[in-house]
Amino acid sequence: MFIFRLLRRLVLIICIILGAIYAYDAYQSYQGTNRVSKAHTTVEQTIEKNEDTLSRWERIYRMLTFKEKVEIALYQRVSKDTWVKSDVIPDNAKRALIAIEDKRYYKHGAIDVLGVSRALYVNAVAGETVEGGSTITQQLVKNLFLSSKRTMTRKAEEAILAIEMEHYYSKDEILTMYLNTVYYGHNFYGIKEAAEGYFGTSPSRLTLGQCAMLAALPNAPSYLDPYTNYKGAKARQKLVLEQMVDQGMITQAEADYAYTQDLGLDN
Repeated sequence: MFIFRLLRRLVLIICIILGAIYAYDAYQSYQGTNRVSKAHTTVEQTIEKNEDTLSRWERIYRMLTFKEKVEIALYQRVSKDTWVKSDVIPDNAKRALIAIEDKRYYKHGAIDVLGVSRALYVNAVAGETVEGGSTITQQLVKNLFLSSKRTMTRKAEEAILAIEMEHYYSKDEILTMYLNTVYYGHNFYGIKEAAEGYFGTSPSRLTLGQCAMLAALPNAPSYLDPYTNYKGAKARQKLVLEQMVDQGMITQAEADYAYTQDLGLDN
């Protein structure tokens, strides 16, 4: 009886978590501000099309052979010659991403229940989406495998795949995969293409200001295009820097200098 009650309680907790995540996604959809999940390029459109055709058994098989499927999915989004190793990626690029997307990244598992709850409250009070609820791990598996459909089934699958991701890979490995595959706009996938495409530099030479700008873009890469919406992109960059200061990653003086520093946008 004890085991039965424990299992029932566990199922209830999982349902509550998934319900909260789904409610947050629905809220973002209602606000019309969640631009991240849309298929931006033919690469993502192809991934979404393939995802929609998978049978239930194929999805189960993907879970059973998850690590193998990750390796395949990574290089469907980016080529091997654009891959940047973790020790080459600037610490500020990692910190900026964590600050704006998942401030409790190293403190929670695949799913951040507290983060979802906090985001629901903060965004409801603000009347707009100012804080995300999905963890970096969830965003990664969504980018690699899942469509942008908002259904309980898809959110459940995302949660399961995120848990698998954190089982097989370390936090640093997940962060590296994210930075190498996320879409930054202008058909730039990964930090190498974005650094070279926007700033004409290599990832290892990115300044704090450039790192903050890149961290700002995945939230809405088309809308925050620094060439067509420089004001909006700078506002988001400023928010990234403010979050880094609030979380003790940089000083206010460093943030102020980074914000006023010329980004060197390569036209």
